[in-house]
Amino acid sequence: MYHIYCDASIEPINPGGVLAWAYVVHHDGKHTYKDVRIEGWGDRFTNNMGEYMAVVGAMLWLIRLPPEKHEPVILRSDSQLVINQCSGRWGCRNPQLKKYHKLILEAQQRYTKNIRFHWIPREQNKEADALSRSLYTEKMFKVLEDNQLELTFGDDDLPF
Repeated sequence: MYHIYCDASIEPINPGGVLAWAYVVHHDGKHTYKDVRIEGWGDRFTNNMGEYMAVVGAMLWLIRLPPEKHEPVILRSDSQLVINQCSGRWGCRNPQLKKYHKLILEAQQRYTKNIRFHWIPREQNKEADALSRSLYTEKMFKVLEDNQLELTFGDDDLPF
C-alpha cells in the first residue's frame, strides 16, 4: 500500500508569495519517493492552489507507475478543502481550482487501484510541510548567495 503526504506553502504572503509544494511517498512503511517544487510567485498564486498542485503531482506519479505496481493508496493532506473536494464530500466551484480538481479525478480513473483521501492535522504532515517550506528558503538563500537577485528578478517581479 502507498501512503502519500501532500502539502504546500506560500511565503511570505498568501496570495502573492512564492508558492512551493511537495509530496512524499511511503510504500510498506519505507520512504520511496518525494517531489518538491517552486511553482512561481505573484498575486495569481494561492495556498489552496499549491495544495491542489501537490496532489496533482502525486497523482501523476501514481499513474506513471506500471500497472503491475499499482496498489491501494491513502493520500493524506492537512488541507480540508482539497481532501473534501477530492473525496466528493464537497463540490469544487472555484474556477482556478476546478482544473486541478478535474486532473485529479481523471488520474484517479486511470489508476487501477483504490485511492482514498484522508485529512490529517498539520502535526501529522511534518515531512511534506518541511519540504515545501525548505525549498522556498533554500532557493531564496541560493539566489542571494549567488548574487543573482538583480539578474533573476526585476523590481516588479519580487514577491516581497
